Amino acid sequence: MRELSREILVKLSGASLNNAAALVEEAEALLSGEHFARAYFLAVAAIEEVGKSALAFGAAGRNLADRKVHKKTWNNLLDHKSKIIAAFGPSLSLTQRENMKEALDTSLELMGSLRLGREPSMYTGVLADGSIQNPKDLVRPVAARDTVHLAQHCLARAKQHQANNEPASTTAASDFFYTLSSSKIQEIMGQDEFSPFYLERINGGNVSLEEAIYAFVSRPAS
Repeated sequence: MRELSREILVKLSGASLNNAAALVEEAEALLSGEHFARAYFLAVAAIEEVGKSALAFGAAGRNLADRKVHKKTWNNLLDHKSKIIAAFGPSLSLTQRENMKEALDTSLELMGSLRLGREPSMYTGVLADGSIQNPKDLVRPVAARDTVHLAQHCLARAKQHQANNEPASTTAASDFFYTLSSSKIQEIMGQDEFSPFYLERINGGNVSLEEAIYAFVSRPAS
């Protein structure tokens, strides 16, 4: 596994945004030529590259000497789902608080659709009833147009976000939380002692879930 550093991740973030811009241009050309399935696929690929850029940018501030952090970063960069989810991060971070719920609900719906539509928009397949799935019959013109527009939006917001920010250095608690699986987080939070432990911290003014979980698992054995 190639070693990652802050410098490499910052370079990868910039290169991924540039590649996303090229993919958006190609998707626009395909859309103009009414190659809707291919336009859709390239638009999703562009969104993934935006997500890769966001993941690399965010991870650049982490403790990459920690092997668990290093491995988690690589896994995220290679995972389609993680990249699609991350592509919406810059957009949500720039959303006004009063519009956040609507933006979040819409984003979650789009994330699921993009993950499910990615492969069928490019490759043929055999369905459960024995019929053949063909990309050109599957992707509607409106879906292709909407996805290209979404890719344009994600790209523009990512550029805006990164132009005004530097990768932030993270805490040990943040890095620990970053490496946990969702099932492990649920396991920790499901322990009888966690709720009163977290409530006591909240009452003391420390509402961070990341810090609470890190402090909980790091506390001396009783």
